[in-house]
Amino acid sequence: MPRPRTPLLDRRRIGAAALRLADDQGVLTIPALARELGVAPSALYHHVSGRDEIISLMREALALEAGPEAWDSSQPWEQALDEWARSYRSAFAAHPGAVPLLATAPLAEPFMHAMYEKVAELLLTAGFTASQVMPLITAMESFILGSALDLVAPPVMVSDVTRETAPHLTVVLDDTPADHRRAELAFDVGLRALITGFRALLPR
Repeated sequence: MPRPRTPLLDRRRIGAAALRLADDQGVLTIPALARELGVAPSALYHHVSGRDEIISLMREALALEAGPEAWDSSQPWEQALDEWARSYRSAFAAHPGAVPLLATAPLAEPFMHAMYEKVAELLLTAGFTASQVMPLITAMESFILGSALDLVAPPVMVSDVTRETAPHLTVVLDDTPADHRRAELAFDVGLRALITGFRALLPR
């Protein structure tokens, strides 16, 4: 029989399928991924060494969706950091089921190193010390990942509150949007607070 014009599997297809699977099911297993791709599990091992490499391919698929020039590091550092946070959150928000997998696996990929290099250069150039940079990046990323998950959470997260038992909370909830704007408002406020706090940490 003639060979197919395109192979049944390649690394990019595996990464994209794993991302879809994590979105749909919130978990990633080799048998489930093989079923998603319509191949035997053994066929996957011709392209990847195992689960960790598949997660790496998921990150690569996410990076391709975000685009290599998603933010401009030539701006003042506050604006550049704001732009990076928004672009990173948008990429994760498109695949919320994958966030727990992607957030807990070590970052060994050169393309991820390139992204962090860009952020590290931005912060060092702004005047932060070398010892400050990774804690700042980690704090920002923790906030971004949580905010991405919040985008797919119910619009109303605190419910069935009675005015008699929680009068102050009731006043606050009465003034809180009960739709997707709740998550957007929380992200905007939190991001502004983080960047303002970072500015206060700059060595004088």
